[in-house]
Amino acid sequence: MENLAIKAALTGNWKIAVKLNLQILKSTPRDIEALNRLARAYFQTGFKTKSAETYKKVLRIDKFNTIAIKNLQLVTTSKIERGVRQAPIISSAPMFLEEPGVTRTLTLVRPSEPKILSRMHPGDPVKIAPRQHCVAVTTISGHNLGRLPEDLAARMQQFIKAGSTFTAWVRSAESANLKIFIRESSRAFKFKDTPPFPMTEKLTYAAFTPPELVHTEKPDVSSTEEQDQAIMKSGEDIEPEESTEQ
Repeated sequence: MENLAIKAALTGNWKIAVKLNLQILKSTPRDIEALNRLARAYFQTGFKTKSAETYKKVLRIDKFNTIAIKNLQLVTTSKIERGVRQAPIISSAPMFLEEPGVTRTLTLVRPSEPKILSRMHPGDPVKIAPRQHCVAVTTISGHNLGRLPEDLAARMQQFIKAGSTFTAWVRSAESANLKIFIRESSRAFKFKDTPPFPMTEKLTYAAFTPPELVHTEKPDVSSTEEQDQAIMKSGEDIEPEESTEQ
């Protein structure tokens, strides 16, 4: 349902977006992402009052929500009229359909300041930018948004250096958190049989967990660990790139 609601917004089907987000909110009335999408859909269909009321509801749940703060001000100062059709948003973003090993949804670490994140919307394309000691995520114009988690960044550096390419889009942007969706666009021959995103999660157990509560049959993660070790051993130090940031 969430994917359909996002797709409706990306393609400018605002009436459908209203219906879908209302359905989501029936079961999860405090879903901030759905409320923000609904408020925007109301605004695009000319229902300024409903849009403002929905953004205010977001702020009652999260008074520092930058998307609601910014858009509430826009709604109250705009002159949009009901019934005036708005131009659809053209986007090449996918429906965020997960493909094991090929795609990954994650939250950026060390996110940029809220005033920059608040400008991002679902479907906005972003750039994956390898650095010497990390993999940064930036806007298309080069403004820093945050970083990939260290374990995934180390793996992706090796794939990118070998010639693999990736595309990414904003999946959600709430307050100080930015969630992105990454898809492998092409795979280097060196890793032709190795997916960039491990399909087996590595499980760990807390030190204080009583032995009788620990599963006796642990998942087989040897293949993933062996792949990670092979990738790290085969790679060389990444040469630093010139930063696009000013």
